[in-house]
Amino acid sequence: MAKIKPNISALADRVSIRMYCMGTGDCFVIKFLSGEAVKYTMMIDCGSCQGNAGDFKQYIDNLDEYVHHHIDLLVVTHEHNDHVNGFAKCADIFAHKNFTISNAWFAWTENPADPNGHAKRLIEEREKAKQALNNVINHLKETENERKSNFEDSSHSSRLIDNDFAFSNGLNTLAQINLSEDASEKKSLPGMTKIKKILTDKGTKIEYLEPGQTITIDQIPEFKFHILGPPFDRDSVIFSKEKQGKDVFKNNSKLEAFSLSTKAYLDLADTVTNGKDLPFDQEHVMVNSPNTKYNLDPLYNDTQAKWRKIDYDWLSTAGAMAIRLNSHINNTSLAIALESTETNKVIMLPGDAEFGSWMSWHKIAKWQKTDAQKVGFVEDLLNRTVFYKVGHHLSYNGTALEQGIAMMTSDELAAMATLDRQRISVKWKTTMPNHQLMAELIRKCKGKLFIMDEFEIKDGPSKTLDPLSLGKDIYEEGPKDGKLLYKQYTVTI
Repeated sequence: MAKIKPNISALADRVSIRMYCMGTGDCFVIKFLSGEAVKYTMMIDCGSCQGNAGDFKQYIDNLDEYVHHHIDLLVVTHEHNDHVNGFAKCADIFAHKNFTISNAWFAWTENPADPNGHAKRLIEEREKAKQALNNVINHLKETENERKSNFEDSSHSSRLIDNDFAFSNGLNTLAQINLSEDASEKKSLPGMTKIKKILTDKGTKIEYLEPGQTITIDQIPEFKFHILGPPFDRDSVIFSKEKQGKDVFKNNSKLEAFSLSTKAYLDLADTVTNGKDLPFDQEHVMVNSPNTKYNLDPLYNDTQAKWRKIDYDWLSTAGAMAIRLNSHINNTSLAIALESTETNKVIMLPGDAEFGSWMSWHKIAKWQKTDAQKVGFVEDLLNRTVFYKVGHHLSYNGTALEQGIAMMTSDELAAMATLDRQRISVKWKTTMPNHQLMAELIRKCKGKLFIMDEFEIKDGPSKTLDPLSLGKDIYEEGPKDGKLLYKQYTVTI
């Protein structure tokens, strides 16, 4: 009997979303299915905040097999290591001649030929801030013993040393996803550089997308891809004016402070020795030289009160600078709402967009509410969302409240969060997961929140609903040799 070929011209009736569990970071494969036939395959990001090439390989081998060596559309949301370092660590797989990628999407902020120059300006600011952060981290390493010595005479010595260590460790944590492992790398992260080269070598069609675009694809015309972000407004990208304590963490730096600290840290040696770009007036600088008109205050140099010295205190603003750099890059995430024109169901894929980006979606001129509409277009998309890829690993600042999750009102809502507390920097554990956000998602999803790993998470979603009870047509896991390779959820369209 002749084998009947599946009718791939039929409309897709399901969307299968596979989250690879390679550690805190994003790597998704989305398949559009019509019956048993795969109409279209989409991949989003490839990274984890921890892991070497050997750690990544089994996951990417599985991905390669699962997609049959072909991706119709690759989406790279933004340039953080936990979203792109897998492209470098497993470059041999992606670069192989048998692995094909037809199309690739990046945000407009990555466009080297951006006609108005806004992308270039943002990239230059990003690279300066990265270099400044790297300089501060190196400077703190070089002066660690001296700072400890300054604390020794204080009655609070142990506390001061612990605080100093926590601050340095916090900067290193932010550096882990923002900076290259190779300190000589001054510009793009290796994962971003590598995937762009691979795409160019393969002749892949690359597009840089802008907010307000709606795209249809020939193979799956029954879906619309609405591009929500990143916004054009520089304040939204870098310095969001958030509702403090409600939608996001307190704003850690204003524009002026960010620019000043970045500039000062770009040449720390010059700053310290010549007073260049110091965070105070030159007249207040005291230098130990017979040729200076400034006299050192003997109280300041009292060996019994070294802990009072402020020689390194001004470096503390590097924390705010590093957080703003991190938020800036998160807010350049390519954010997409995938809408079925047949059933009006929506799949929300925001990358790691923070509050500034979420707010900007509602302000896109062409999607503003008209007199005939009760709600704006983006709010309507959120109302109809049946699947949400949780932003920034279940952290508080990765999901807007009033302008985001509160508007997700569908009874069919399910969500996936790329959080693995076994493979994450210790400092991130204080904010991931945000338990209020997790509880709200569990409530809204009726337990259908799938976290990469529930290790150390009390009252996780599996306490509300055993995901395996949903059946393999809806949910499945991919264990191999004792490891969980992926979690997969299928949306019925």
